Order: sequence, then structure tokens, then C-alpha cells
Amino acid sequence: MTGWLGCLPRRPAKSSHKANRLSITRSYRDSQLPTLQTYHALFIARMNPTTISKRTHFPFGLVRCGFTLVELLVTISIIGVLAAMLLPAVNSAREGARGTQCKNNLREFGVAMTTRATQPDGQFCSGNMDWARDGVPTEVGWVADVVKRSLLASELRCPSNTATATKAIEQLLTLEDAAITGPDCVDMLGQAMRVNDLSEEIRNIARTIKEGPNGTGFMAVGSPERAAEISKMVLENGYNTNYAPTWTLVRSEFQIDDVGNPRKLSAACDDDPRGKNVTKGPLTLKVLDSGRAAGNTVPLLCDASAGGTLSSEIPEFLNAGDLYVVSMVGLPVVAKDSPEFPSLAIYDVPDFPTGTAREGNDGWLKVWTRHVLQDFRGMSTHHKGICNVLMADGSIQSLADANNDQFINNGFPANSDFQSDKIEAGSLELASFYNLQTRGSK
Repeated sequence: MTGWLGCLPRRPAKSSHKANRLSITRSYRDSQLPTLQTYHALFIARMNPTTISKRTHFPFGLVRCGFTLVELLVTISIIGVLAAMLLPAVNSAREGARGTQCKNNLREFGVAMTTRATQPDGQFCSGNMDWARDGVPTEVGWVADVVKRSLLASELRCPSNTATATKAIEQLLTLEDAAITGPDCVDMLGQAMRVNDLSEEIRNIARTIKEGPNGTGFMAVGSPERAAEISKMVLENGYNTNYAPTWTLVRSEFQIDDVGNPRKLSAACDDDPRGKNVTKGPLTLKVLDSGRAAGNTVPLLCDASAGGTLSSEIPEFLNAGDLYVVSMVGLPVVAKDSPEFPSLAIYDVPDFPTGTAREGNDGWLKVWTRHVLQDFRGMSTHHKGICNVLMADGSIQSLADANNDQFINNGFPANSDFQSDKIEAGSLELASFYNLQTRGSK
């Protein structure tokens, strides 16, 4: 039997219960001012006199049993040790839940892309969410594609990624009037202004920034009005993400000329290797099916690393200084030194001098097939060294960073980024060559 406040009772004095009650009653009678302690003592004595202990003394001869300071400290210490033992397990369970949610998000995107690939053009997407390279983010790009299919990309962000936006949001916040051009190389203005049945002028987000909501002129960088329009027209409608598409998904492969260099489709436009002017466009189902790489090795979307911080606040959605992710992961670059072309450095897109032959030991085809790999440094290992990647067959691959250098090495030598040359994702896990028609041998 335990006493008041949980202490074990001591053996009562050799007196009868009746004597105890008489003593307490006498103390009450002799006191001039009854107290709460008196009433409490009477209650205890009448209910269970054997629980009275002599450890702690109170007025009228009453006693009380409670925790000592040492007992309290020991109890707190035990609780602290147990909490410390349980905390890693709790954190691991939480991260496991976040990792599962990330995979489920990628599967949702995979279903939407696979469904789109059944359309006549056969493309998995219409391009990248990149205002400067592809066009208006609410009209062109894989994010716009999934939103059109009633899938809010902004609600399917990776919960383990501290970056909460994509680079296109920063472009919408910061691009100046002169930089918003079209439609010659990249149509950055998109659909023309129209008048609805209520005689209201309807503009997309690009024309709203360029012309003003009512045609009043350019909206200044950093202005609250511009941020409010981005909030209303972009973020409230789900146009945001913290995943990044691969170069293979949004560009598929280079247009290559007779010398082995990326060929411009339009001489008036630039030769940005991540742009549309030197590539064949988004990946199609036909290219995937005819390629030599298995669908479960062709990456489409992945956990992405941070590319910078937002310069302005977008009320109720994003704060100034929040991280945004890179707009694209991957690019075919030189991964191994070529004795025949010593001018080509690691991470360079191949550039050959005029007159270079296609075949032979010193031909440009050997460099493209044997020395070029996709630069996947933009993949990020958010889930305790794991990077989740959506593959073209709809599966999710979890690529592990074995040496904890925050990168997935697919065949690059040790350098300032990769701690070692150990391959963490070989060709059986990740299709890394310059196009899907090669496996590095032909």
C-alpha cells in the first residue's frame, strides 16, 4: 500500500486507531484557528489511519510522506535517458515517412507524364519550367502539364528538401523589362491578351509583368504589386515544385553537326546546351522504346539541390531568402580525359575543331560515346544519403551516396566535388550517356 504522494507508509506507532483519532481530534479542538491541514489530517485518519508516517512533521502532530529531492532527480535522469534513447528512433521514423511521401509524389508525376506520352506528339512533357529557356511557366513545361491534368505540383513537394521553390519563381520575381522577349528564340510572352465576355482584359503572368495588369506598363522588380500577381496567378494555382527534371526528359539529345558539335537550329539564337536551340526537344515514347537503355534506368525527375535564394517575399507563400532548386539536372559533358583532344576539360560540353573526322580513334564519335557522361551533380541526397529518382517506366529508384560527399557519382574521377572515383550509380542503375541510343560502346 502506498501513502500520500506515492511514498511507502511506515509502520504506525503502537497505538490503536481510536487513540490516533482522539489525538488528532484533540489537536483540532485545542487549536484556535482550524486549518486546511487539520481537515486533511482528519480525513486521512478516518479513512486509513495506518498510512500515517513519521517521516515529515506538520502542525498538530500530523505527518506527510512525499518524494525527496534525490528521488526526484533520479526519476528525471531516468526519463531523460529514456528520451535520449528513443529520439533517434523517432527521427528515423519521421524521415522514413517523409521519404515515402517523396516517392509517392514522384509516382503521381510519373503517371501524369506517362499519360501525356500517349498523345499524338508522344512527348512525356512540353519542356521545362524555365521562363528564360522554355517560355511562360504557366503555359509551357512539365509543371504546367501536370497542373493542366488537375495535379497541383506545389502540393507535391519533397518534404525533406529545405528548398521550397524552383528557379522559375526567382525569374518571375527578378527579370527586367528588356529581358522579357519573344517570340523569335524563346517565346517569353506566351498567349496574347484577350478580352472575355465581361469585356475584361485577360493576360497571362508574363504579359501581366511586362505590360501591367491593365496595360499600364512594366511592373518593377521587387514591387509588392508584382509579388502579389505572382502569388495570385502562379502559386495559388499550383505552379511550383522543388523537384528538378533531367536534361534527358526536357531535351532528350543534342543536334550534332558533321564536326561533332551541337548544331544550332536557328543561327540567330544562342547555343546554350541547356536550351532548346541545339537539342531535339522533350523525350518521346518512340525515342525511349527505340533506345538501348532500359526504361527503369532512364531518369525523368529527381530530388534536386539548391540553386540559390529568393530575392523577394511572396506573401503567404514564400519568404525572401528561401532556397530554390536548380531548374534542371544533368548535361552531357566530358567525364574522362581524351589524349586525342587534350583541350577538352572535365565538365566541358565537347567542342571539336573544324575538320575533325567522325570515325576512327581520333574521331569525335569516340569522345561522345566513351568519354561523355551526364553531369548529375544536381541530384541531392535529402533522405539520409538517398536520392529518389523517377524513372521512365514509372518506377522509383533510390540512389545511395556511399561516400557521403552529397553527390551521386556515375563515372567521374575524384575531384573537388567527388571524393573518390567509386561509381555509385552505374549503367544498370542510371542511363548516363549522351543519348539513349548508346551504352558507351557503339
